[in-house]
Formats: sequence, C-alpha cells, structure tokens
Amino acid sequence: MSIAWGIVRNAHDAEDLAQEAFVKAYQSLGRFRSEEPFGPWIFRITTNVALDVLKHRKRVRHEEIMESEPAARRDSADLPAKANEIARRIDGALEELPEMQRIVARLHLVEQFEHREIAGMTGLSEGTVRSHLSHARAKLREKLADLYGDGDGDD
Repeated sequence: MSIAWGIVRNAHDAEDLAQEAFVKAYQSLGRFRSEEPFGPWIFRITTNVALDVLKHRKRVRHEEIMESEPAARRDSADLPAKANEIARRIDGALEELPEMQRIVARLHLVEQFEHREIAGMTGLSEGTVRSHLSHARAKLREKLADLYGDGDGDD
C-alpha cells in the first residue's frame, strides 16, 4: 500500500490499488518463477497498477493531499512538531518533482529499494533509474537547502 500511495498520493486509491495488485498477482501466480524473489514481483505489479491510474488521471492532479490539518501542538512537545514540519516539507518537495523522478525518489529514498529493484518495478533501465534519482536529489537539495547544515551543525 505504501508503494501505491507514494505514486497516486491518495490513501483510498492506494488501498484499492493494493487489493487490485494482490488480485492480479493471484491471477498471474502461474507465471511467477519460484526461483525469483516474490517481493519485487508483487511490487512491480503494484507499481504498474498505480502507474496505470496515473495515466488515466493525467488532467486531474490530486487536490486532496495538498492541505492537511496541522498536527496538534503541545507547548512541551516542540521536537515532534518540528519533526512533523520537516517531514511535511520533505513530502512537499518530493511532490513537486516531475512524476518519474518523484516515483523513483520515493521508491529509493523512502521505501529503500535498490536501483535494480526499482528498474524491475518501473520497467526502466537501471541507468534511467539512476538518472531520475540524481536529478531528484539535486532538486530536493535545492528546495530543502536550509535543512542541510545551515543550522546548528548536526548533520
């Protein structure tokens, strides 16, 4: 579900897509090679199902996720509030990336998949995955420059 949400950015759709991916996997079980790991196979199905939804939704960008209620703040709980704000900024910066850069960056930086696994899930070559990731990192570094070492020196 996390992979689907990272692509479609809508919790309800992500739940539906995760279920659809498992149904497709079950229907395709005969084509699954038992010598291959199961995880990347199901992740690729999930990625493809989610990308299909994006293709059909091109004209209508998500509006539901853009504004969310701020976390409840407690005077004595400043650190979680700051962490929440940083997470919101990072998520916002990821969201501003071009589609494939965003997808590749989420799969690598958030979901911790290797380049090879992302290539398998998205149907891109490893070189293209690395290129998207490199461009995404540069844009994120620029958008979030104030979070990089300009503070108190804790990196």
